[in-house]
Amino acid sequence: MLNSVFNTLLAANEFISNPGGSIDASVRNNVVMAFMILMMITAIAMIVVVLMQKGTNDNIGVITGVSDTYYGKNKERNKAGVLKKVTFGLFAFIIVCAVICFVVATVA
Repeated sequence: MLNSVFNTLLAANEFISNPGGSIDASVRNNVVMAFMILMMITAIAMIVVVLMQKGTNDNIGVITGVSDTYYGKNKERNKAGVLKKVTFGLFAFIIVCAVICFVVATVA
């Protein structure tokens, strides 16, 4: 009886480690490499976008009392707002690629 239980566990382990729909190792490596290249290109683009952004002095208005200006209210509609949104989009793309890479790389 113990022998049949052991054989059943071995058969189940073999099925789990190599399921019928698993990704071939060479295909998996190519997909992971493609996502790594995409993440590197996106990271370079993100560095460029961050370097294009201008530093802000948002807290400087507290000293002078003029922090409530037209520019301060509408700064999301200009170049700074667009660059901020592009930065966030690139960041989200890198996170999604990293999760996909992890899932593809860990598939048996």
